[in-house]
Amino acid sequence: MQKTYRRIFFWGIFILFLISTPLVILHSKGYRFDRKRGIFVYSGSITLKTIPTNVRIFINNEEQSSKSLDIINNSVTLNGIRPGTYRIRVAADDYLDWEKQVEVHSGLSSEFWNVVLAPQNPELKEIESQKTARFFPSPFGKKIAYFEDLEDKLSLWVTDFKTNQTELISSQDNASASKDRLENLEWNFKEDLMLLPVVRNNQKDYLIASGSQALNPVYLSEISRLKNISRARWSPQEKNTIYFLAGESDWGRNNLYRISLNDNVSQIIIPDVSTYDLSQNTIYYIQENNILFKSNLEGGNISQVNDNQFTNQSVGNGARLVVYDDDRQALLSQTGSLFVHNNGNENFFQKIADGVEGVQFSDDGKKMLFWTSNEMLVMFLRKWEVQPYRGENEIQNIIRISSPLENVFWLRDYEHVFFSTDKKIKLIELDSRDRRICFDVFGNNLDDFPAAYDADNGYYFFLRDVDGERKIFYFILPEKTGIFG
Repeated sequence: MQKTYRRIFFWGIFILFLISTPLVILHSKGYRFDRKRGIFVYSGSITLKTIPTNVRIFINNEEQSSKSLDIINNSVTLNGIRPGTYRIRVAADDYLDWEKQVEVHSGLSSEFWNVVLAPQNPELKEIESQKTARFFPSPFGKKIAYFEDLEDKLSLWVTDFKTNQTELISSQDNASASKDRLENLEWNFKEDLMLLPVVRNNQKDYLIASGSQALNPVYLSEISRLKNISRARWSPQEKNTIYFLAGESDWGRNNLYRISLNDNVSQIIIPDVSTYDLSQNTIYYIQENNILFKSNLEGGNISQVNDNQFTNQSVGNGARLVVYDDDRQALLSQTGSLFVHNNGNENFFQKIADGVEGVQFSDDGKKMLFWTSNEMLVMFLRKWEVQPYRGENEIQNIIRISSPLENVFWLRDYEHVFFSTDKKIKLIELDSRDRRICFDVFGNNLDDFPAAYDADNGYYFFLRDVDGERKIFYFILPEKTGIFG
């Protein structure tokens, strides 16, 4: 009898081995049994890369164990998911939840590389300021310039961001800051000199001042002895050099000038310029024919960039040129018509929108953000090879609202956009799968407020009312985490 039992036990184990081994192999290969269909199906996966990184992940409201998460390169992968539709939720303490409906396909991974959670109550910090009308952080985040909202008087202040100490730089009578939201105070690349667009004696002008008071404040019209000045910009390479357009009274045309504060000598470097833009070592400019040219910073080595005209119609004296490189440019006419040249797999040259108020290229040049008073859109300048896939020259509407859009900025990942409306600072993602998630980051107490975003450090600056005075505050998003922030 014992011999018979041993044989039964042996063959039972052997049969179980024959049955279980294929199941184990199939499971290890990613196959899962579908009870509804009664067959084995090849599973898929979901990959997420999140900010913050310490999150909890739920699938159909069931929290996933940390043991089931495959963590590689700061991303999280959930393997072995049967094909189908799932509700996935990402949560973290003190943050708003991110939630989407996700399609999982056999043998494929559904990838979400830019999941950003907004803080529920961002920590606000105040910067020393008073009666602020507008403000302008310096390029490396060391200083903030602002001016007071005073009648017929311009008071320019600078606050040291590290010490929070404020110093009065200039107080000018019979002058006011320019109301043009597209032309801001500009710091030079050394963070020590400023150009502030102003209106003085009913004429547009620029106040030149030093953040450390190393230079007595002076107007550009006074040192250049020219009128009808516009589009003043600091040189990207010489800290004391300014480029600007000025009209000649007898011809009524604009020339591009260059002046050095070392000797206050201005010179025409390119005549008959409608508008221009500067890169690290190049001047891009358009003349009356609306064809793009470029030169070096001295106005030499002139060459034609494009064979086509942006348009055969006048773009107006207020037109703005925004250049990423020789292959990617945008021209915004005075009336808000947006013309784009994108030389990728095909040479795209086209008017794409009217009523446009602003344009921003992403840092890698693969996207271009633009907006009207009530609508925000993105144009993809290069084919996007990762999920969500996008085609070259594809234009997507990000959001359309009835209230005016203000303070539009790329987040540092260039997959999210800040904007403000109805006293709220909002953050919206570009990924349109299922829906675009839009967070209310902060509710302000001002109807209309200027803001600025320092993408390198993640500082979002804005004005907020405190006892009847407009003062500068900021919060950090994304928040710095980990050893390297």
